[in-house]
Amino acid sequence: MKNFISVMFSLLLYNFASGQDFKLAKPNISKLKEQIKDGTYETIYCYLINNYKRTSEKKDLEYYEWDSAGICAFNQIFDDKIKYSIWQCKEAGGVSVTIEFPKTESAELMNWIEMIYDVDTFDLERNVWKENNTQFEPKEMNSGCFYKIEDKENSTLVDLFCGC
Repeated sequence: MKNFISVMFSLLLYNFASGQDFKLAKPNISKLKEQIKDGTYETIYCYLINNYKRTSEKKDLEYYEWDSAGICAFNQIFDDKIKYSIWQCKEAGGVSVTIEFPKTESAELMNWIEMIYDVDTFDLERNVWKENNTQFEPKEMNSGCFYKIEDKENSTLVDLFCGC
């Protein structure tokens, strides 16, 4: 009995330490739509600066070939060790975003992705969930935004690519 209690306590402690209790802040859709109108920042970055404190400066800066003052790629860290990176350095080459959250429940993350998707979608046909609910993408292989969820040991990654 003592061993059973010890094992159960260890499992509870592991779940707590591995970030299972992380809850995503709910996106404010109308505020995000307003923020992205001018095209300065993309939706997920606006979501992060609205809901989490930046704990680092922008790092690993890259600049457009045609505009040496325009940043086209960077990494930044936010509260709760949330890691954000963006790359959009090719003209008409789309945008790639990777965000690493503490371990997050799948259903919560799927709901979050759908809300983020709704902020700036112009698609006539809504994305659908594929691959055991790990990919949210156009129903047919068209241009658009493709989201992919990947579980790691202590974190959850979301990869986003929007383009052709």
